[in-house]
Amino acid sequence: MTTSKTQYALAADIGGTNIRAALIDSEGRMTGRGSINTDPERGIEDASDRLAKLLKAALATAPKGTEIVGVGVSTAGPIRPATGTYNHPPNLPGWHDKTMKPQLADSMSLPVWVGHDATLAALAETRFGDHVGAENLIYVTISTGVGGGIIANSEMVTGSSGGAGEVGHLSVRTGAYKCNVGCDGCFEGNASGPAIARTARDRWTGKGALADLAGGDPNNITSRMVFDAADDGDLIAKEVVDLTIENVAIGLGSLLNVFNPEALVIGGGVVQGLQRHWDRLQQSVIDHSLPGYGGTIPLTATRLGDDVSLLGAAQLAFRQARRQ
Repeated sequence: MTTSKTQYALAADIGGTNIRAALIDSEGRMTGRGSINTDPERGIEDASDRLAKLLKAALATAPKGTEIVGVGVSTAGPIRPATGTYNHPPNLPGWHDKTMKPQLADSMSLPVWVGHDATLAALAETRFGDHVGAENLIYVTISTGVGGGIIANSEMVTGSSGGAGEVGHLSVRTGAYKCNVGCDGCFEGNASGPAIARTARDRWTGKGALADLAGGDPNNITSRMVFDAADDGDLIAKEVVDLTIENVAIGLGSLLNVFNPEALVIGGGVVQGLQRHWDRLQQSVIDHSLPGYGGTIPLTATRLGDDVSLLGAAQLAFRQARRQ
């Protein structure tokens, strides 16, 4: 039975496409889940208003007498955590140098803490994932973009202005594709979901399993189609999957070499396709890592799924509330 002593946090996850919210207790149990479209072009003030309504709906599911420690917000970045101010976020156009933190705190009458989504995902992994208690962990999300979160000596690494963890802009293939902010040959520009689809479109022949899945239109290609077509023996799709595995492995191997974590966890939509080729991915990461790792690299796929950033946002609220 839930008692009044059980602590809860309101949690939000802001992505380029969707905003989600939930009420989460200290053991990671969720109630009151809800989601809305982000529609960033409508402006950050509008998004803040709509998020507050979502949070209030989640709050309404709280047991009577529940203690709410505050609101944790996980968001696509780059962002300055102390102020919640965005710094040229590629997937939230028009939000640069703006923050919803004061407006949200006023709407909810609760303290609000903000963090980068991948950093908070890393935090969630140390509390609720397969690496509970890990003091040095890196989380990499490979989805619409590629982002990273770093836990070092049990603390979140955010850098001087909140920009630490932008691992999507590690160079993996100089002279290849650029990301949306113009980094040449970076992880995000060459291994994210849109990057995989773009690579396949550029190799389009109009034949084979990939063409069938795309309905004969290369503009319909998604990364999932590429992995599915590769499984069906499509030669172009197999080439793209092979290249993706190598690009991902270069990025992950670089992170292992620099940070020497206890665990390197990957999540995001593209990981569903990569898991079909897990042995090959692991071997390629080994090939791009220092020899000291041997054949025992600490690479795992998250089991927290889409909830990882919400759980991280709640954990941020609990952690910050304890420190006040």
